[in-house]
Amino acid sequence: AFNTSLENNYMSLVNADLDKHFPNASKDKVGETLIGELVPGDKISVKLEQKHVKAEVIEILPQMKSAYLSFEDYPSVYDEYQPYELLRNPTGAEIPPEDIKPGLVVIDLSNSNEYRAKIQSTWDGPMARVKLIVSQHEMTRIVSPAMILGRYVPRQRKTKQAKAAQTFAPIEAEAPPTPILRPTKVGQMVEVGKRGAARVTKVHGESVATHVDVCFILGNVHSENMIPIDMVQLAPELDPESGRGSRHAAKKASSPEKDVTEAKSEAGDSPKKNTEVGDSPK
Repeated sequence: AFNTSLENNYMSLVNADLDKHFPNASKDKVGETLIGELVPGDKISVKLEQKHVKAEVIEILPQMKSAYLSFEDYPSVYDEYQPYELLRNPTGAEIPPEDIKPGLVVIDLSNSNEYRAKIQSTWDGPMARVKLIVSQHEMTRIVSPAMILGRYVPRQRKTKQAKAAQTFAPIEAEAPPTPILRPTKVGQMVEVGKRGAARVTKVHGESVATHVDVCFILGNVHSENMIPIDMVQLAPELDPESGRGSRHAAKKASSPEKDVTEAKSEAGDSPKKNTEVGDSPK
């Protein structure tokens, strides 16, 4: 291990396993669709080795010929894409584009140290220049559509008060966890992390839903595409229409008390009515 900032922060990532949160990443090909919709400033989830990290889009590169490099004597977390024009033979000579192939040993000119690397694969197509946020470490890299997993959605975290309450709460028998229901069709209401309520406009995935497109219904109404399915959960109670129905039901539920009060009032008035009837012959 090199004990560098990148390595230490990468190893410190928790609950970021790629196979756990994006089990179908290799076949979903979400990035191929999403890269055409991204603009600078967008937040996305990106594959970094066997984990996923947050990234901010700096620039979209519509077309680039690049090679994925594995550097000699460096761990795979340093592997990255570099454009053809920054690659040279170990002798320093330029390399014709048709000769750039997997297995070729090259020099990377993007760094003044001119590191030696072996080409793992090549790519000719759209790419994104992003700022990767690996825990406390930030760096700029070029990513291919295959590395883009979807739009980034912050995960909910427990507050200090909730943690304290949980720490000092009496020990009771644990109830079975409530299953988290995910959307399966268009029109369903969902909650997207801490960002509020949204309505599903499209569901992606063949046999099992993997991503959804949504339209947020509160605040600045807007749409977002390709949100990972594990970032959203069904929330029919957030539907404005059902909310009005709930308030109406609550109003009806309070009416029995009103009926009892009115009944008592009528009961108190009944003698007067009887008196009036008795006095009527006079």
